[in-house]
Amino acid sequence: MKRARKSSKLEPTTALINIVFLILIFFMVAGTLSGPPDPSLEFVQTSSLECCTSPDALSISQSGALSLAGERLPSIDAYLSTLDQTSPIARLAPDRDLPAHKLILIIQNLQTHGVQNITIVTETMSS
Repeated sequence: MKRARKSSKLEPTTALINIVFLILIFFMVAGTLSGPPDPSLEFVQTSSLECCTSPDALSISQSGALSLAGERLPSIDAYLSTLDQTSPIARLAPDRDLPAHKLILIIQNLQTHGVQNITIVTETMSS
């Protein structure tokens, strides 16, 4: 008589641990890919909204100078050329001390060029 072989089963927890580690590595790498915003920029603060930063946000300094991913832009047209032309979405990160009329002029300029979705990036105040 032959003995029946016991089939060796892999533990299901091993596969789960592998998946968790792969997800952990993915988020560690994804978090380092986006560069920091302009270091001299101070975000506008809000008290009840979530802050969402994006590497493609247009930084606007106190003087109204424009920069994207740390590089100065000569005009708003240079920023418009980086947007998706089919459904442009603009993300603005204005300096806290930027005069409101300058921000409104930039927003109006974006709207006249067909940008329908404009998001202003702020930071959440800690309570």
